[in-house]
Order: sequence, then C-alpha cells, then structure tokens
Amino acid sequence: MKNKKRIYLILIAAVVLVTAVLAVVWALRKDDVKSVPQPAVTSAPVKQTKKIVEVEKIVEVEKNISGEIIQDGLRDMGFLVTEEYYFTEVISYSSVKKLFKTIKIGITESSYLASYEGIIAAGLDFEKISVEKDDEAKTITVRLPRSEIKYLDIDPESFVLYSEKEGLCNKISLTDYNDSLIELERTAEEKALERGLLERADENAVLVISNFVNSLVDASEYSIRYVTG
Repeated sequence: MKNKKRIYLILIAAVVLVTAVLAVVWALRKDDVKSVPQPAVTSAPVKQTKKIVEVEKIVEVEKNISGEIIQDGLRDMGFLVTEEYYFTEVISYSSVKKLFKTIKIGITESSYLASYEGIIAAGLDFEKISVEKDDEAKTITVRLPRSEIKYLDIDPESFVLYSEKEGLCNKISLTDYNDSLIELERTAEEKALERGLLERADENAVLVISNFVNSLVDASEYSIRYVTG
C-alpha cells in the first residue's frame, strides 16, 4: 500500500515538473517574438509607387509609338469619304430642226423639262498621308493631300418629268437624255464646289485624323500640326 502511494506521488511530481518546464519555454518564445522588430505597415507609399510605375509605362508606350506607326494606322483607312452634298437638278432640253442651218422650223421643236436628285461624295486618300514625329522637340507634323470628289450618284427613281413635247420628225432619243444627264452632273458638281464641298471635306478629314492621333499620344505633351496640300 505504501509503495503504491509513492508511485502516485512520483507521477504527480513528474507531471507538475513537465508542465512547469513547458510554461517556461512558451514564455521565453513569446518574449523572443516580441523583441523582433516588426515592419511598419503603410499603404500610401505602395500606392504612390504603383502610380509612378503606371505613368512611366504610359510614357514608354508613347515613346515607342513612332511616326511610322501613326502613319500606317492612317493609311490603313484607305480613301475615306468625309463630306456629302445632296442636290436636286432640273434638266431643260430643247431641239429644233433648221432650214439651211439658219431658219428654225417651229413644228419640229422637241423639248422636255425634268428633274433628278443625287449625291456627290468627297473625301481624302489616307494612303497619301505622311507623319513626322519628333520626340525631342515634342512635335508631330501630319501632311495630307487635298480632298477630291469620289463619286457622283444620280437616283434614277427620283426622276420627275414636268413637260415633254416632240416635234415633227424630231423625236427625243436616248442619246438626248444621256447628254442631258451629263450636263446635269457637270452643273451639280460646279454648284457643290462653289458651296465649299472640298473645303468641308478637308476640315472633316482633319477632325478624323486628330481624333486618331490623340488616341495614340498625349496631345498636351506634343504640338501637332496639320499641313494640307
């Protein structure tokens, strides 16, 4: 009985000793961790660094965009229509046979009065554009040709005949109509040019080009000049 009590006392003493040792070890480790200096956590400098890096990347990209890259991008557009002129023109046709090439024979007079609607499109050949970019002087020079008429289109469904008369032995032929249309086209083109069709086409072309260039470079950093002609 006495032996059993001794064994119990020894076991209890061992457990208490182990527990005490573990407590001491844990306390020492905790103090060591506290003594190690911890880095200060700040977010502002990190954000600022990111912004600087982003700006540097943008600047680097703009430096890599050469005049040739801008030029090639513009030339890929081909011929671009930048202005349209809509018109309604009246055709007036009259023909009469003459005796001895001087005396008009009234009963042979043929005539008609009609109108057509159409459109004249003008634009610029972007394949002829050249771009010079000077990164040191911070200048970009864009040279572009003058605008020109691309096409003139008459709407056949818009034809309106106001009057028509055929004289004796003087029928109106298909050739007469074709000649009248040629004259109509010439008149419409002259009016379009007089009303500034090509000048507006030049202005609109510059707007398209400037939007394209400004999307590639910072317009506040570069002096951009457009030369037409």
